[in-house]
Amino acid sequence: MNRRELVLASAGALTTSLAGCGQLDGVLGGDSVDGPMVDNWGTFRGDVARTGRIAAEDGPGESVSVAWQVTIEDVVDAFEDDSSWDEAILQSDHTQPIVADDYLILMVQYQQLRDQDVGSRQLLAIDPSGSIEWTREFPRVAVLDGLRFLMPKLDDGLLYLPNPPEDYLSNEGDEDGDSNGTRKTLGVTVLDPETGDLERELDLGSPSTGSLLVEDGTIFAATFDPDHSGVSAFDAESGAEQWSVDTYPYHDSSVFGSLFADTIVYGRRTGDEVPTVLVARNIEDGSLRWETTLDFSDPYFEFAEAPLDFVPVTIVDDIYTTGSGFYSGRPTPLVALDTDEGTEQYRYRPPGIEGENNPLAESSEMSGQDIDELPPASGVYGMPLPMDDLVVATGYGAIDGNDDPDVRYCLGIEDESLAWSLEIEANDLGSPVAAGDVIYLSTETGVKAISTGGERLDSIEYEDHESVTGSGGTSVPAIGNGLLYVPTETGIAAIE
Repeated sequence: MNRRELVLASAGALTTSLAGCGQLDGVLGGDSVDGPMVDNWGTFRGDVARTGRIAAEDGPGESVSVAWQVTIEDVVDAFEDDSSWDEAILQSDHTQPIVADDYLILMVQYQQLRDQDVGSRQLLAIDPSGSIEWTREFPRVAVLDGLRFLMPKLDDGLLYLPNPPEDYLSNEGDEDGDSNGTRKTLGVTVLDPETGDLERELDLGSPSTGSLLVEDGTIFAATFDPDHSGVSAFDAESGAEQWSVDTYPYHDSSVFGSLFADTIVYGRRTGDEVPTVLVARNIEDGSLRWETTLDFSDPYFEFAEAPLDFVPVTIVDDIYTTGSGFYSGRPTPLVALDTDEGTEQYRYRPPGIEGENNPLAESSEMSGQDIDELPPASGVYGMPLPMDDLVVATGYGAIDGNDDPDVRYCLGIEDESLAWSLEIEANDLGSPVAAGDVIYLSTETGVKAISTGGERLDSIEYEDHESVTGSGGTSVPAIGNGLLYVPTETGIAAIE
């Protein structure tokens, strides 16, 4: 076990360099805010319902500036003593961040581009000052992109980490067990988030890798393998299987499904075929509650370049999805359904772009067709953020007279219509999250703070600050300890 006090020397200079960012007076309080909020950001989008919203005091407020940044280079400098790293070109990736009480928890993997046998996969616990409090090393995944499935989850004060079978890893350890990468089946390592100490290791028995959802002492696993694909539930203490169903859960995103009451809901496909089927099962025995086919072809799902990721957001009595949780520019609508029977309540899509600027004209499926016969192009994408009577999302279309399909918007949707729109100067928009009544939207160019009325409150532009790397745009931030933790291309930045 390592405990390193990595306090970034650049933090003070970075904060000073950002002193010119606009500062607005006041922070909205949480007492006047209605609607569900998470207590702790312990998993993707905060909780198993994918709520995406926490109390105002847990976030940075209306004004934003960069507090610190931890990069992969910082981690290498702290933990690698070999001189081969001095001039090495790095390849790296990291999971979506979560918060466990005082610590930001993040899994990272880095390796040398010219010698990919040299590298490490580390679980990091970072305190609110930007110091790495503890680390734990795991065998590296063979394919760097596979790291996204290994996001840690917090439940009942413990961290749960999926550990794939050795076939999915690039190096083996010397002993048996999840942490050493020599097991033949999917495992789970359970850790104390305060120290990183091992609590127990579980064997889920699946020969494939998978994505986990953990809640109230139960581990739900979606496994992805041609010969062993399904959804199962396991006891989080013993690892004993409680139920299992053969199915084909959507597996191209880093997370799977959401929970409400005593029900788990997830997207199912048959191979790469469409449409998506939304499936709801009883969490006690896996029995089917309902299935709903979501046909996004109204009007042109078939023109999407690839199968869409699918992560439903469940808020009280409603389920929301765009069918395109992580990819900008897809022509999918916002769809709202009820939780009782999965009945579609409404769908919303902005007015569409027509004529010569219609992006569908560039689709290979549309070659040779008259441009005037194409359906108008628009879409809503990202993880929806329900806030009382408002649903916040991102999208594009013929909004406020716009006819440029490359213009992106943050959208406030209310009563099945557009309540407000805010143009965002970026190509890749992340999914919005909120603390109280302040919405935060990360992009590849910076971070925006937005009011529930669609007013831009403050912003950070990465290009103005040489010390901050840009973000991929599609990552989802975490919120806690008065900070917004934003994934960047090379690490994590804390916004205060």
